[in-house]
Amino acid sequence: MSPRFSLTYYDPPERLARHVLAYFHFIWEDEIIEDRHPGALGQLVMFPRGAGEMQFPTGTDPVRGDAYVFCGFTTAVPFRISGPWHVYGASLSPLGWAALTDTPAPEFLDRIKPAETLLGPDISSFSHDLNTAYRAGEIDGKEACDRLSDWIEPRLRALPPRHEKLIETTLRWIAKSLYPDVDDLFANLAYSRRQAERLVERYFGFPPASLARKFRAVRASALLAKEDLTDEEEAQIAEAFYDQPHMVREIRRFCGYTPSRLGGPSDPILQVLLQLKNFNPLRHFTD
Repeated sequence: MSPRFSLTYYDPPERLARHVLAYFHFIWEDEIIEDRHPGALGQLVMFPRGAGEMQFPTGTDPVRGDAYVFCGFTTAVPFRISGPWHVYGASLSPLGWAALTDTPAPEFLDRIKPAETLLGPDISSFSHDLNTAYRAGEIDGKEACDRLSDWIEPRLRALPPRHEKLIETTLRWIAKSLYPDVDDLFANLAYSRRQAERLVERYFGFPPASLARKFRAVRASALLAKEDLTDEEEAQIAEAFYDQPHMVREIRRFCGYTPSRLGGPSDPILQVLLQLKNFNPLRHFTD
């Protein structure tokens, strides 16, 4: 909890645990809010209060509607919101993104889109009614997330079993270390190297080497933002990069700040968003 904002997570029901990493409810009451969003994975996000914009390398996307889909970002994205800002939504696993949107992850990479663009007109009427109830004080963030979960569940499509297996294998590979060997992944996939590259990019937004590189930076940033970094975690970070300048460049590229600024007073949202709860699609595939 920050003195300036609150962010609460809710676990998905067990039957959705492989599709939804977490539900969340965010409140910040300031008039002007500026920070960065690391955006490693897809999200379905409702905006009952607040409006603004997000600044991508390819252009600026407005945030002025009831519901948006965050499609995954290659770098941390600056945003500016006129508050008060209230947000709730679902962080999706790669399986959840594919099952809900039926859209290749790279298609809208580094963009946010009105949710109806990917999910159809039903989400527009649903999000309008849900946000209206929230603004009227008829429901709180937890109930809003529960209703969103009920909307998501019947709309999840089945994936081909071989593709689902590829997603699971890739997630286990990411979990092995801060920077796993790409050849180890290909050795465990029932596809040619070229097919595997294409399918991993379809479901994760990045080919395997780029995927490992981004998650290395994001997970290292999350560890460095901790106040109680252990000697073992410090050693893992050191082993994952060539040297300290390399680490600084990679974290700046993917997270928007140098490590010395992570968790500092000028970027409070980033510190919380870099918690591994947001970027841990591994926990339901590695038992």
